[in-house]
Amino acid sequence: MKHMLMATVAATALFAFACQAEDARRPNVLFIIADDLTAEALSSYGNAQCKTPHIDSLAERGVRFSRAYCQFPVCGPSRAALMSGMYPPSIGVMNNGGAANFTKNLGARPSMAQWFKENGHYSARVSKIYHMRVPGDITAGVDGPDHAASWTERFNCQAPEWMTKGPFEHLGLAKLNKDPGKHYALGFGTAFYVVKGDGDGDGAEQADVKAADKAIQLMKAHRDGPFFLAVGLVRPHVPLVAPASFYEPYPAPSMTLAQKIENDWDDIPEAGISLNSKRIGLDGRPDKERKVLSAYYASVTFMDAQVGRLLDALDTLELRGNTIVVFTSDHGYHLGEHDFWQKMSLHEESARIPLIISAPGKKAAVSDSLAQQIDLFPTLAQLAGLPIPPHCQGKSLARVLDTPSYSPHDAVYSFRGADTLMRTDQWALIRYKNGSAELYDMENDPQQWTNLAQRPEHRGVLERLTRKLQAKVAAVTP
Repeated sequence: MKHMLMATVAATALFAFACQAEDARRPNVLFIIADDLTAEALSSYGNAQCKTPHIDSLAERGVRFSRAYCQFPVCGPSRAALMSGMYPPSIGVMNNGGAANFTKNLGARPSMAQWFKENGHYSARVSKIYHMRVPGDITAGVDGPDHAASWTERFNCQAPEWMTKGPFEHLGLAKLNKDPGKHYALGFGTAFYVVKGDGDGDGAEQADVKAADKAIQLMKAHRDGPFFLAVGLVRPHVPLVAPASFYEPYPAPSMTLAQKIENDWDDIPEAGISLNSKRIGLDGRPDKERKVLSAYYASVTFMDAQVGRLLDALDTLELRGNTIVVFTSDHGYHLGEHDFWQKMSLHEESARIPLIISAPGKKAAVSDSLAQQIDLFPTLAQLAGLPIPPHCQGKSLARVLDTPSYSPHDAVYSFRGADTLMRTDQWALIRYKNGSAELYDMENDPQQWTNLAQRPEHRGVLERLTRKLQAKVAAVTP
């Protein structure tokens, strides 16, 4: 009996040792997500003006996806889809207000971060991962409609946002209430409100600097891993706030505006006319539009500097060799294309997102394979050696990291309420709830100048794609 007890104790100790060894080999995950960032603003995606050297350096070491798409061009539904691995109708979050229902709707199914936590990872959120109201939840320093089960720990980064000291300018029509004692319903959430932070400081009071500070602390504390560290950077979401020095490379008069063509809206259905210069309050004035571009690019470069600090910390702590790094955005953003501004559109600049994945042992590459946000849950699970939960509706991109030409999708999908986008290798089909549609040949018309939906010669293509899109919507709608 004594020998049996000793054998049992020895076996238990051996099993515990094996589990510890397995945890030590399992890769960490550093997941970085920017807010309202269009791929069009990154130099690694072809922007000749905006400087993003640190994101570029990650792209040079990882796989950059040129055709990745969000599942909803609004923060709350997009992040709910990303973290659940499910299409917006399936998780039941179809607007920002619905983000509060995420926990109830997800139920016993694990979120992406929760799945890593349940499989032995320290899981932490720093700043905005699920929906937060910007600037209100940042100035208040609160969680927002978070999902507590996702995290071992969670940290908010309170910051002054629009109250940052320095020269400011309001470039739009939004009515603003500058009450420093309040955080909500002040009008700043969609306003092109620009602040150049005082002096030559590094913006230590800003949320993104605080997020990088905290994330670096956590990497140091949990360097023996494994960890799943999700870092949310709130720029370039409005208000457009950055230290004055980050504006210097972007003098407004030198900004190159998006190309425009006459009568561009003539073949766009009314339902497809998104937030535009007139509605926002830029009034088609090039001087205002250039000021917005200057501030947006300054905010992007400021955000990029914090990405650089995170990557430097990985190297300093000698963690890069065992850490999967993801950089992405919740959705895209219009910067004057078609005279559209901000998000909410299903057109290319609003629906397409930057996506870079750098994983140990994987070579740098550019992949033109179709990808979508909800692919990240199964991708990271597979890369970490974890099973993929059955509720995940995305497809793993792990094989693409080895074979960049491999395409797991023949189509990807985005939603905006009852409006939908289907993107295939060649086509982009947008269908609106009133029955109107847009069809673009993305091989020959990547900027979506010519809507082919009403052309008789494309009727067969339109009908075929419509059937496919309707079948997908039906399949993912409870």
